[in-house]
Amino acid sequence: MKSVLSFSVASICLLLLLAFSATASSGDRQESFQRCLSSCVQVDCAPDAPALPLHLRLLFWACDSNCDYKCQRKLTREAQATGGDIHQYHGKWPFVRIWGIQEPASVIFSLLNGYMHLKSWPLVRQTLPKMHPMRLWLSVFIVLGSWAWLWSAVFHTRDFPLTEKLDYFSAGLNVLYIFFLGVVRMLRLSTWRQTRVVAIFCAIPYCLHVGYLSFVRFDYGYNMMANAIVGLVSNVVWFVVAYQAYRNGQPMWWKPAILIVLTDMAFSLEAFDFPPFLDTFDAHSLWHAATIPIVAHWYDYLVRDARWDSHIEQQRKD
Repeated sequence: MKSVLSFSVASICLLLLLAFSATASSGDRQESFQRCLSSCVQVDCAPDAPALPLHLRLLFWACDSNCDYKCQRKLTREAQATGGDIHQYHGKWPFVRIWGIQEPASVIFSLLNGYMHLKSWPLVRQTLPKMHPMRLWLSVFIVLGSWAWLWSAVFHTRDFPLTEKLDYFSAGLNVLYIFFLGVVRMLRLSTWRQTRVVAIFCAIPYCLHVGYLSFVRFDYGYNMMANAIVGLVSNVVWFVVAYQAYRNGQPMWWKPAILIVLTDMAFSLEAFDFPPFLDTFDAHSLWHAATIPIVAHWYDYLVRDARWDSHIEQQRKD
């Protein structure tokens, strides 16, 4: 268990180091990019220039943003042909867009993650009795998980300040809720009177966090640090849950610990920030891909755990 926790800590610390050591994208500083952009805007944004195709305008592409994309792709193709370095632009790799979608792989994998949450609704609602306390909290988890991955898909479709904030804020809420869910399970809280203290404890710092990023400064490093700290504490909580399950003789006591390690391994893919192969799949999209099966296993464990807990409680009453 100690080695598992050490891996979790190491993974998060590595990501924090990368967050605070990030610099401006090298592609933005290239003179060739600036020249290409300037000449493209003069032509494509002229009053008599033809309008962009409808599918691009529907996703809010304009002549200047389209020129930015065209120059990124032009310089990237030249670098690929000559074996040169592939540069990032505006903090992102120069992906090939599909139907106007900026990062198609991340969009598809985000939607699949959201689907894995949604498809668990019948499992939770039909398997757990209406009076079981975890039935409500797992239902909320499905809603928040689906919401978070929806905004992830929207953000990767078109990167705007608003879609970026909605993606980050909903993802942060999902991370915090997993911590909340672990505390509820660890302390065996069964009523709202017992649970509301934990809910308020989580809600106040989250609101302050969102307020700071919205009205004071949108700090990428701070946002990642906050999410990483909550994620680390959440991991500790779920390790405690696994230990409690072990002490109670639960057959699948090991599963939350394994799922935490797998989640951290998927998260660690962010450290391998390589240029996208096939101009589509980068480390970030592969992270999203890796979490798809993990979501299903989490729900399987959480429902089984809730049913086992009910079984133990009934035995104690008898």
